[in-house]
Amino acid sequence: MKIMDCIKDKKFLCFAGGFAAATYGMKFLKSEKARSMAVNGLAKGMKLKKDALEALQNMKEEAEDIYYDADKSE
Repeated sequence: MKIMDCIKDKKFLCFAGGFAAATYGMKFLKSEKARSMAVNGLAKGMKLKKDALEALQNMKEEAEDIYYDADKSE
């Protein structure tokens, strides 16, 4: 098989692309930039969860207040 035939073969191109992606992907995952992005993403996710729980708690308290006010007026 000639080199040009290999380059035109879809299976060879998929293999070469996968090999390149794995090689450079591992280099990126081990980099400081990837670690920084992961830590920042996790921190933002944790803050989002905290904010959502606080909002839920506020909604519960407001609903309880409305319930008690409605119960007293009857």
